[in-house]
Amino acid sequence: MSRILIVGAGLSGATLAERFANAGYRVVVLDKRKHLAGNCYDHLDSKTGIRVSNYGAHLFHTNSLEVWNYVQSFVKWKPYEHKVLVKVADKLLNLPINLNSINDFFSLQLKNEKQMRAFLATKTSKLKKISSSEDYVLSVVGRKLYELIFQNYSLKQWALNPSELDASVIKRNPLRFNHDNRYFTDQYQALPEGGFENLVTKMLDHKNIKLFLQTNYSEFSAKNDLKQFSKIFYTGPIDQYFDYFFGHLEYRSLDFHFEEHDLEFYQPNSAINYPSLDYPFTRIIEYKYFYPPKEKIKKTIISKEYPTWDGEPYYPVPRIRNHELLEKYQLEAKKMEKDNFYFVGRLGTYRYINMDQAIAEALNLFKRFS
Repeated sequence: MSRILIVGAGLSGATLAERFANAGYRVVVLDKRKHLAGNCYDHLDSKTGIRVSNYGAHLFHTNSLEVWNYVQSFVKWKPYEHKVLVKVADKLLNLPINLNSINDFFSLQLKNEKQMRAFLATKTSKLKKISSSEDYVLSVVGRKLYELIFQNYSLKQWALNPSELDASVIKRNPLRFNHDNRYFTDQYQALPEGGFENLVTKMLDHKNIKLFLQTNYSEFSAKNDLKQFSKIFYTGPIDQYFDYFFGHLEYRSLDFHFEEHDLEFYQPNSAINYPSLDYPFTRIIEYKYFYPPKEKIKKTIISKEYPTWDGEPYYPVPRIRNHELLEKYQLEAKKMEKDNFYFVGRLGTYRYINMDQAIAEALNLFKRFS
């Protein structure tokens, strides 16, 4: 029976492990943390019964029927459509910016896309080239909203001005010309019952899978003959694997400050962004909205997110310096495929990908060998 080694028990690793195990392979999964599910790990707070995400809010959404059918095979899912508000002065505006946001901010009563486009045309100027997040925002909503929402939020989140960031960063939240307040517009939007930790637990619950937590790849490889594995899939940081030979790829991390309050709800929405430099954090998440307790309790848990360069690598920083560095690592990674060693997932490919993308790419990678 062939053996597979997978480094990382997040969604990419769990998907590959489950697929290979069901195909008859013996699979070993390593993870340096003491828990599985990677950054989407969550737990029930013993004091309040509120499900809390340890590494920030994770919301599943996809337009892929294949991915949707796949994740439904492990646990039941409950519908959940995420909405985000952004605090601008004394107002809470919908994000992404839409008709409601423009009407609320400028005290207007625009009714349709045509009116919204005509109004924004008075606030923007056409640019010959859109090469940065700053260019994109200025070209679609104008300078006032750019300065109040996007500029300072970027400075806090990325420690970079939007002029230094790829336009792709802001385009993840495109401008909308309707009244749709949802953060995502994907066809399938839901949360797994029992949380994402439960989902990954079920995915890895197979007789052919052996899971080693609190185990580093370097330690494991030093003590074990890796030739016993026909394929190795590595979901850790690609630059770390190569011992930063070409230099460090930049990642932004988050410092989560959790607070318990004797209130039914702390804020009017699950997520509120704070772009102003008056606030050192970027957003407040209130977890009770995602998994409401069965019984009403006058307790709630929030987390304030403080961006930092230290800590776990969460967000690849999309700018030219890192693109050029990544190309060098990718060339080395490509050479390793001849030895059946593959880099996968957000950290392994140094890309910001959503959960459904991580699963879809892992499914497609498995298909290459089945």
